[in-house]
Amino acid sequence: MIDPTKIDFNQLPKKFADGAVGAFNRDVFYFGITSGNTLDVFATTPQVMKDITQFFQRHVDNYEKMHGVIDMTAPPIPSPLQSSDLNK
Repeated sequence: MIDPTKIDFNQLPKKFADGAVGAFNRDVFYFGITSGNTLDVFATTPQVMKDITQFFQRHVDNYEKMHGVIDMTAPPIPSPLQSSDLNK
């Protein structure tokens, strides 16, 4: 097992996560992290999924204590079809 105290995140390759999808059944959680047109999919036990969830929640809580509440309002994205295009 990797010792988390010895990980240097500055030395690791990274992907920018821009979304997530998932599903579950009685025995397994499935989740995928999207990055552009790629999808990395994982499966794990309910116990590990709960541990992952608690890990991320602690980090989000600490981030918001330092930087304020994260605004979850979706940014306005203009439609590729504009009403002015209908006259063409």
